Amino acid sequence: MPRFNPILDQLATYPQQALNQQKAKVRAAGIPMYDFGVGDPNESVPDFILTALKNAVVPKSSYPSVMGPQSLRDAVVDYVGRRFGVELNADQHILPVSGTKEAVFHLPQLIIDPNADDRTVIFPDPGYPVCYRGALFAGGNPVAIPLEGDYIFRPWELDDALLKDCRLMWINSPHNPSGAVMSLDDLQRTADVCRKYDIVLVSDECYADLYTSDPPHSILECGLENVLALHSLSKRSGMTGYRSGFVAGDPNLIARFKSYRANPGLVPQDFVNAAATVAWADDDHTAERRAIFSAKKTILQRCFEQLGLQLLGQEASIYLWIQLPDGWDADAVASGLLEHGVVVSPGRFFARTEAGKGYIRLAMVPDIEACKRATMICTDCFSTWFANPNLVLKATR
Repeated sequence: MPRFNPILDQLATYPQQALNQQKAKVRAAGIPMYDFGVGDPNESVPDFILTALKNAVVPKSSYPSVMGPQSLRDAVVDYVGRRFGVELNADQHILPVSGTKEAVFHLPQLIIDPNADDRTVIFPDPGYPVCYRGALFAGGNPVAIPLEGDYIFRPWELDDALLKDCRLMWINSPHNPSGAVMSLDDLQRTADVCRKYDIVLVSDECYADLYTSDPPHSILECGLENVLALHSLSKRSGMTGYRSGFVAGDPNLIARFKSYRANPGLVPQDFVNAAATVAWADDDHTAERRAIFSAKKTILQRCFEQLGLQLLGQEASIYLWIQLPDGWDADAVASGLLEHGVVVSPGRFFARTEAGKGYIRLAMVPDIEACKRATMICTDCFSTWFANPNLVLKATR
């Protein structure tokens, strides 16, 4: 009888897998579907990126290097320079990754000693589920910090004892799912706290180029010591299936992560790196995507604001984080919408604590016309629930 790592059995089904099972039933019933669940937008990858990828597919395929080609790292350096005003070195400060999800999962294995007392991993909650799961598999002690109100994570307010036990801290700005953006002052205070307690600070900045007002800042603007930033082409360029991103920051951490990454073999392919090189070199296509997401958000915002619901996520990211009326069950709301073909995610999908209770998340995935059709369904459903809240009250389920 084979024996397995018990951590896998401790984890619930990955939230999106459970959602996919429910969606399959709706599709089988022939109901048109408007999917605001997984953050995988429908817009096509720009032609110039596809061309670069196709041209890089050669008859003789060799193993790609952990560091990736010089041209890609140079393109990333140029991007960080023009976007954040930070000067990096392509050989010391940059490492390509196969999408930032795997980097989020693997970085704790680099940082955490499972036999040490100081093995705590701190992350904001609600947030990206992989922060918790990656810490568990690394033998760390994951600690979720509940967010509310403005959804700004303030590590300088944490207990001294907790910070002393912490080796790795995650921040996420713009934040998934709320869209909240940390100011440069808040980022600097966070970096200062982590340096004081010798904590590795990793900032997930995958939505940095998808904003509706002022461009968000990067933790890289706060100095590189003990700091890493993660960036991805999934949302910026619509390259979710390419699995391409980079980690940048402290040269000592980059060198150690480079050594670590020779082990799992998760190295971006050369043809993906070629596509990534031209993607990071161009900002125009991202501006076009930003405008499309903004237009989608405007349509959804009007709908839910007219219904009298409180919305977050208007500042940045591709999400809307919607607070339901007191007592409403987010799972009941999500199930009710799904019966009519509108897919949303209950807030608990993104929370270890009660911080996700009473919220739903919408990802700006469908096209504009589909967003308009979905708002009509949402209006009808919510109007019914306002007239008869017992249908979605927690106490009735």
